[in-house]
Amino acid sequence: MGLSSTIIDELENALKAGSTDRRMEVLQRITDLFVNNAKNFTSEQVALFDDVMGRLVKEIETRAVVELSKQLAPVPNAPAGIIRRLAWDDAVEVSGPVLAKSDRLTDGELVKLAGAKSQAHLAKIATRPTLNDAVTEFLVQRGDPEVANTLASNPGARFSETGLWQLAIKADGDERLSETVARRSDIPPYLFRQILSQATDKVRQKLLASAQPDTRRSIEQILGNISIQFKKAAISRDYAAAQRRVRALGQDTEHIKVSLLEFAHERKLPELIAALSVLSAVPIELVEQLVHDDNVFGLLVLCKVVALDWTIMHAIILARPSPEGPNSAEIESASATYLKLSASSAQRALRFWQASRKNR
Repeated sequence: MGLSSTIIDELENALKAGSTDRRMEVLQRITDLFVNNAKNFTSEQVALFDDVMGRLVKEIETRAVVELSKQLAPVPNAPAGIIRRLAWDDAVEVSGPVLAKSDRLTDGELVKLAGAKSQAHLAKIATRPTLNDAVTEFLVQRGDPEVANTLASNPGARFSETGLWQLAIKADGDERLSETVARRSDIPPYLFRQILSQATDKVRQKLLASAQPDTRRSIEQILGNISIQFKKAAISRDYAAAQRRVRALGQDTEHIKVSLLEFAHERKLPELIAALSVLSAVPIELVEQLVHDDNVFGLLVLCKVVALDWTIMHAIILARPSPEGPNSAEIESASATYLKLSASSAQRALRFWQASRKNR
């Protein structure tokens, strides 16, 4: 009761005084009192500090609010109301310390903040000591290259498989991000191959130069298997006849899927590509690129989106043009990934991939 009376008296006197300096002085004294004794306060007492600080920040200069944010950000039981108020401030100098450090912000709140605030705010969130995959996935989707690189270099950031795919997609054409993502310890082997496949010679050489002997041998082996003609930007043939054959199958998707399996077994690539384009509503030139890519990364996503079972997916992999064909280890890896991949994750990855290509 004594503590409550003291704080309330301080507040009333500061508000009546009408002096900004006096209010800043009181806020600093109350903040110091809280920070120095935070672990001893009850939830009711924390709520009192929350109310008092909230009333005072309306009446003081930005520089004092910045200091308040810096002091409260690392306190585990900081008043939740004032923390949220600081986090939503448009000025990054005010919100930044809280966004980067405060444990009082939930994953849901971080996602909402990331959806509403500037890239500078997102960059602060990306530096948090720990980040769960729900937050990192959203940050990758909305963040610019600077945010993505900050996030990828954060060892405390956890990613879903979809989030890692999106990082790999975003890294295409970005040397710094490609290098940062490739150095993450949680990158699956197939995504590491994808990043190396799309990386520039400069990035590949930097990764080779800094790699441990075992990793260096692995990188050299991957690079040796990457086709010089890894990507094809344009349609390599006339698909008109194949599209007419697929249209003749009608609009029954199950019938088209059965025919797709036949096209794969018979290695009729134009019809296979045309059928995948119809089923997925993805432009035929993009489907062709996925079918011809050395890595099945994008093709797995595309086929999961159209709900193909593994039997058809397996046949498509075997039908792809390749001088040697996939080995058993690659098939097993693709199978494990495909079975684990959810349709919703695949749809998000495909939308993100398509949007990224449009923005280039």
